[in-house]
Amino acid sequence: MKPDYKLVAKAKYIHANADLASEIWHEVYKRYYPAKQLDTLVETLQSADAIEEDIDNDVNYFLVVLGGKTIGYFAWKMENTALHLLHLYLKPEYRGKALGRDILATCERLARGEGRGRLYCEVHTKCLPVLQFFKTKGYRVLGPAEAEAAGISMQLTTLEKML
Repeated sequence: MKPDYKLVAKAKYIHANADLASEIWHEVYKRYYPAKQLDTLVETLQSADAIEEDIDNDVNYFLVVLGGKTIGYFAWKMENTALHLLHLYLKPEYRGKALGRDILATCERLARGEGRGRLYCEVHTKCLPVLQFFKTKGYRVLGPAEAEAAGISMQLTTLEKML
């Protein structure tokens, strides 16, 4: 019986994404959540099981690789009238180097190509540099988004861009 290499590759990819997400989320969100809450959020939202469940619900995850090094990830879901950008994270040393801008532009092109009229995302309200990044790219603030994971309230702001 031949081994199912696709399943092996998928599992490897999901675990690599989950490990990277844990690393980046702990770096980014340590300012906003106590350690135990942050561990719970990562386990609930970005563990291998959570990512696999997202993928089963039509969320597309991508690792960002530069020069053979995995430096970040992003995820999106195509909805009726919009592309929902769920995650866009880069390791600290790769932020501010236009990679996020390029990923965002790619998502916008994808949304347009699929006939979607807008792209939207939620950003942690206290992550001011990220909010500013989206504003400089033409996104407007729609307001606060109610979000809770594992009983932990998350302060998010919804941003959108009409395409």
